[in-house]
Amino acid sequence: MKSAMELFPDKGLDVSLDDICAHAGYTRGAFYVHFKNRDELIFEVMGRVGEEWLDSIFKENGENDGDLIGLMQRFLGELMGGTYPISRRGIRPYQLLDACARSPAIHDRYLEFVRDSIRRLAVYITNSQMKKQIRPDLDAEQLASILISVVIGTHTLYDLDYPIDLSRTSATLLQLLAGI
Repeated sequence: MKSAMELFPDKGLDVSLDDICAHAGYTRGAFYVHFKNRDELIFEVMGRVGEEWLDSIFKENGENDGDLIGLMQRFLGELMGGTYPISRRGIRPYQLLDACARSPAIHDRYLEFVRDSIRRLAVYITNSQMKKQIRPDLDAEQLASILISVVIGTHTLYDLDYPIDLSRTSATLLQLLAGI
């Protein structure tokens, strides 16, 4: 798994199993002792990387604890710094969607991450509403679903080199949510 996590960002999800095994210092036979196939390996790596990243982005660590503004700042930092796992410097969005189309287990796991993100994001939205940073009349879960859709679309456009000024875009989004 460690070798796959190191190779996937540079070589994509379709890196050969021989390359992964060579990087790990194991035979292909040893791979099959632990995994039935590539998709099972992707599923396991996706689970580990996804859970670690979600835990890291949704942690509270400062002045803007638990609110949408602080979360957006952390997310933009992760996206621009290349630590967001689905980006130009990680797994590309099309690779993930291809894996989802190929494997029902990977598809379902990705949807679990989306649902978990929506659930966690709704808490941040509610906190921001209580702090009067964003409009209180918006349904937190529905807004979280919309924001996750915006994030998925934004990182896809960013991956395609579409010119996005992420700072201005996030400021505009906050103005919209605040009703300014």
